[in-house]
Amino acid sequence: MNILPVIFLAVAVGVSAPPSVKLSGKNMGQTVEMTVGGVLEIVLKGNPTTGYTWTVASVDEKILMQVGETEFIPDRKARGSGGRIVMRFEAAKVGKTSLNLIYHRPFEKHKPPLKTFEVKIIVD
Repeated sequence: MNILPVIFLAVAVGVSAPPSVKLSGKNMGQTVEMTVGGVLEIVLKGNPTTGYTWTVASVDEKILMQVGETEFIPDRKARGSGGRIVMRFEAAKVGKTSLNLIYHRPFEKHKPPLKTFEVKIIVD
């Protein structure tokens, strides 16, 4: 059987995934370069027990699309604790876009967001 050499060759050659990029609040306003297929992970402070959450205000989804659900990682086990909100995006195609996130209470339609986060994305 010739299956083993083919499997071995695939493992030996290896298929490398595009690099991922991890950002935090410190990266506000920066420009980030990515390659198609790369994953952008944004980790921002938040506390959904207060009703506030980070959501996408604007992005060109043809270039950068959110993948998976927004996650909350509490800093402590105590109820009502703040923590980190994690959002992931995949670079879908070559282009440029701004990613604008807002920290707000979605049910308060006419109030401005408490915080904003923006980065410029260049996908090669």
